[in-house]
Amino acid sequence: MTPDDVPFQEPPIQSVLYPTYAYHHPRRQAWRIQVQGSLHRNMPVSLAKRLMLKGLRRALKMPPDTSNGRVFQSRVDGFLVAPEIGAKVRVLADNFVYRLRQRSKRSGLFQGRIDVPLAMIQLSPTSEPTSEPTTEMPGIESWKIPCQSAIFELHTDEEFGATMGKVYVADRTGLSVITDIDDTIKITDVTSRSRMLSRTFLEPFEPIEGMAYLYRKLHQQGAMFHYVSSSPWQIFQPLQAFLDEHGFPGGSMHLKWFRLRDQFFKRWAIIRRKSKAGTIVSMIKRMPQRTFLLIGDSGERDPEIYAKIAKRFPRQVREIWIRDIPGNPMTDVRRDRLVRSMKDIPLRVFTDPSQIALPTANSLNT
Repeated sequence: MTPDDVPFQEPPIQSVLYPTYAYHHPRRQAWRIQVQGSLHRNMPVSLAKRLMLKGLRRALKMPPDTSNGRVFQSRVDGFLVAPEIGAKVRVLADNFVYRLRQRSKRSGLFQGRIDVPLAMIQLSPTSEPTSEPTTEMPGIESWKIPCQSAIFELHTDEEFGATMGKVYVADRTGLSVITDIDDTIKITDVTSRSRMLSRTFLEPFEPIEGMAYLYRKLHQQGAMFHYVSSSPWQIFQPLQAFLDEHGFPGGSMHLKWFRLRDQFFKRWAIIRRKSKAGTIVSMIKRMPQRTFLLIGDSGERDPEIYAKIAKRFPRQVREIWIRDIPGNPMTDVRRDRLVRSMKDIPLRVFTDPSQIALPTANSLNT
C-alpha cells in the first residue's frame, strides 16, 4: 500500500471549557451553570487562513525572522484550528451527564445552561490564607463583604478529550467585580491600531502595575471576579496564562469570537468596539441580590457603557472605577456628563491603583 492509498483520518475533536459562573436559581431551587466552550480539530491550515496570516504579518510589518516566534505562534494558534460544527455537547458534573440543547456553532463555540442540585455544590466562607504583606491599602481593612463561594469543576466527555473547566459559584449576596482586561489590567494601547496589534500578537503581555495586588485584596475580602472584554476567544489560553502568571484572582471569562473576514485586521479596532453591555446586564439580572463593582478604562467606551448600566440598576451597581489613560482621557466635561447621568453612584477615576481608597462595607450595603 502506497502512502496515497492510506485513508485520511481526521484528527480527534478537542474541547476547551471556558471559566464560567453559577448562580442560585430560585424557581428551580438549583445552581444554574452557564456553560461555555469550544470544539476544534488540529487540521492542516486552509488557504483562507494562510491568507489571513499573510494579512496579519503585513499589518504587523513583521520581519521574516519573527513570523514563527513562540509568542506569535501562541497568539495565532486559536485562529488556525478547524472548528467542529454542529456537534452535540455533553458535560459531566460530579458524575452526572448533562446534554446541552444547542449544537456547536460555525465558530466551534458552544454554550448552554445546566441546573445542578443545590446539594451538589457546598459553599464555604470566602477566606483564604495569604502570603501577601500585612500592610493594607488605604481603607481596605473595612472592605469586608460577608459571603460564601465555591469553585466547581465541569468536564467534557471522552469523545471531546475530557477537558476540565472551572465554575465560580456565586452566593446569593456578595460583591461581584466586573472588570475589563485591555488597558485596565493589561497594557494594550487600544487607541493605537498598530500598537494594539503588536501587543496582542507579538509582545509578551504586560500587566498594569498594582492592579493584581488591588484585585487580590478585593478577592481576599470576599469579592468574586468576572472578566468581560472585547478580546477574542481565540487568545483565551494566552490570556488565562497571563492572569495566572501575574496573580490575578480566578474568575469567569466573557470574551468575543472574531470571524475571519476580508480586511479583518484593517477593521480590528472597529470590530472590537461592539458593546459588551449585554453580557454585563445578563449577569446583573441573574444575580439580583448581589452588589456589582464595574472596573474599566477611559480608552474606549467603558465609562459610558457602565454609566448606562448603573442608571438602569442603581440598587446593584454601587461604584464605577475607571483607569484614566492618555489616549482618551476622562476630561472634566466627560466626567461631569457621566456623574450627572448616574446621580448618586460614585465614579472613581485613577491613574495608579494606589490612589483607590476602598469604601466601607456599610456604604456598599445601604
